[in-house]
Amino acid sequence: MTLSTISAIVGALQGIIDDVSGIRVAPTVPPEQLAGSGVFAILTPASGRYHMIAPGRYEVNHTFHLMIATPYANLRTDYARVLALGDTIPKALEGAGTISGMIVQIDEERYTFGRTEWGGQDYFGYVWELDVRATGT
Repeated sequence: MTLSTISAIVGALQGIIDDVSGIRVAPTVPPEQLAGSGVFAILTPASGRYHMIAPGRYEVNHTFHLMIATPYANLRTDYARVLALGDTIPKALEGAGTISGMIVQIDEERYTFGRTEWGGQDYFGYVWELDVRATGT
């Protein structure tokens, strides 16, 4: 099977996140700045490693960053919604099985919770580190 590209994995993961109730917007291409209000999700590649396991066959390990946050101005109304997504996001990702027909496995999900930043703006919420493994030729 052909090795999934980073952009294909990002698109598949972002599609899963976009379907989670409580997230207002999950753009497929991260914007320079986020307009409007509400809970948003942005997924970007962070780091990775390619390893040849046999001639022409690879195992690839990627770490993606997933930010799920809300503007500080909305903290009073969105805090509980953002906090609850800490339980919802892992279930959504783990429930996906193989992602979009790709041989992809989510190995570990780690998060930090609190202040975060995007495009020079302060937000409040989660930054997840998703360790993803893919294999293929």
